[in-house]
Amino acid sequence: MITVVMPCAGEGTRLALPYPKEIFSIEKHKSLIDYTFDLFADYGRNDVQFVITMTEDKTDLVKYLSKYKHRFNISFTFFNPSETEYTGSLKSAKHLFGEKNIVLLPDTYLRLKESDDIIDLVNNSLNETGFTFFFKREKSELMLSTKGALIVSDDNVIVDYEDKPQENVGRFNAFWTSFAFRKRVFDSCMEFMEKSTLNHKLMVDEIKHTPIYNSKAIEVDEYIDLGTWDQIYKFLDMRYG
Repeated sequence: MITVVMPCAGEGTRLALPYPKEIFSIEKHKSLIDYTFDLFADYGRNDVQFVITMTEDKTDLVKYLSKYKHRFNISFTFFNPSETEYTGSLKSAKHLFGEKNIVLLPDTYLRLKESDDIIDLVNNSLNETGFTFFFKREKSELMLSTKGALIVSDDNVIVDYEDKPQENVGRFNAFWTSFAFRKRVFDSCMEFMEKSTLNHKLMVDEIKHTPIYNSKAIEVDEYIDLGTWDQIYKFLDMRYG
């Protein structure tokens, strides 16, 4: 059983919609959050369960996701207001984690490489290590400075990580698109990632003291952040030309 954790507590200020961005209809009969559920089209409630972190003003999201109630178990939990950022959204859902978990962002389009299966990838990777990033290689320093930047070796092993780096950006060559973890390593990994997200000073080589270091990563075929209008137009152009 895989637990999919989806942080849906963001305000969606970039799209400025009068309703939750996750249910914005980008194609006929398909909203942003549906692209994440599409990754599990061949599975059901015996294989995967979903955990949604949300705020009290997103009741429309609960109603929308009821269309999946016959296929999946979906749990909702409120974002802890004493927390911040996506890391706080994940910490708010900790009590609902399974043994193996994957974090997927609800306003993104993620395409795996041909013949790859997301559950097989997570199971195989977490059997080797307690943590794994899904990543996309990237050369643009401008792009890397807005993402969770990674140094990934030629054999897809994680060497370093920094959230939205502003200095020496060129040393990074990829960014994470999602990540999976075993419940037992969540605290140590999240402490490290949260420090970087909140711009707290990291010790030299601090990553080497976490399960993230030297973990095997999984390269994706395509990733698009659908949280801005520019990226939505880019996505639709890619789909329909």
